[in-house]
Amino acid sequence: MTTEQQPVTTTRNLVAGGGGTPLRDFWGTLKSIYPEPDNFGDKNVLNFADVEVIESTEPYNFPTATIKIKISNKKDSSWGVFAESVNEYLQPDEDVIDLVEKRLHMQMQVDYEFQGKDKVTGEPFKGNPWKILEIEGITVAGAEPTVSSAMAKAKALLIGKTRAEFNKAALADTAIRKDTELVRAITDKSFVKSMLDTGEFAEDENGVFSLVES
Repeated sequence: MTTEQQPVTTTRNLVAGGGGTPLRDFWGTLKSIYPEPDNFGDKNVLNFADVEVIESTEPYNFPTATIKIKISNKKDSSWGVFAESVNEYLQPDEDVIDLVEKRLHMQMQVDYEFQGKDKVTGEPFKGNPWKILEIEGITVAGAEPTVSSAMAKAKALLIGKTRAEFNKAALADTAIRKDTELVRAITDKSFVKSMLDTGEFAEDENGVFSLVES
């Protein structure tokens, strides 16, 4: 009599990093952030909605995502790396809680090299911390909000397209659709008109738009 072999976890096709999510690069609206007790070190929990996946180690079709980052007051830690990327966008009187309801571009730093080395092997410490790469509508160094990323995307999409091609591409873009004033300007044709009136864009005999170099 033989014993039926039970299935075991595979040792093949493993991926780098983890952090409890297959996401590696995405846009999402930060809905909440709060500390959570953990036996291996308390963590800050970041909950996102309206997730737009750029990179994932496996198919990810959910509109929400959760990232947990171990709490530390050290600059050279996962929270320190994340905090440094956050602080580039904040005014002096702001903190991370002020990012709630803002749309963030998050990216995991795979095999990020921390300061210091393993005492036994001499190899550098590595981890997979998260960084903010962009915040929609805000520039780096705590500057005042400038031209929104939606507006920047609209201008980029206009290059090399006809009106019909531009309208189709622009109105399919997630960031542009969230900017109701910009959507209105595109649909009533005032956006394209303003680009031509200011001389920022030109339209050729085939109706194709090009950026005018200053």
